Amino acid sequence: MSEIRIAQYFDIRPASGGQRRFQNYFVGQTKSLDDVQYDFAPFRADGSVANLNGDNAVVRVLFPATEFSIKLVEEGDGNRLSELTLTTQWLNAAEAMVRSYVEYYVGIGASFSETTVELRFRTAMDSVGAQFPARILTRSLVGLLPLNSDIVLQ
Repeated sequence: MSEIRIAQYFDIRPASGGQRRFQNYFVGQTKSLDDVQYDFAPFRADGSVANLNGDNAVVRVLFPATEFSIKLVEEGDGNRLSELTLTTQWLNAAEAMVRSYVEYYVGIGASFSETTVELRFRTAMDSVGAQFPARILTRSLVGLLPLNSDIVLQ
């Protein structure tokens, strides 16, 4: 039976500026992903769900309540409108990449407990994924559509 391991790369840009990059698999090491260096930090990303209605998926990233994780929240004004790029890599037993997924999120808040700092994010776009058809929606393709800030016809 083959082993599958998961490494996640956390790239956050707080609304106040700056950028922080962490990975959660290679303990005590700095790893490179696409020629960018990621320091080790213990974190867990979970809670991302998708549904057929196309609602924004919500993900939370949990850090231990340490000085650097509290600083992340302070720099990002409570994690409001921070930009997160979360890359998940599936590794084999030899730690060679099998598959990689990249997701984009926007910060919506944070909370603290005695032991944990929770950063909450929502997806940056609704109902768009790799399977989305590479077409422009026009009246000839779909008929009459409501015109608002979410839909632009060309």
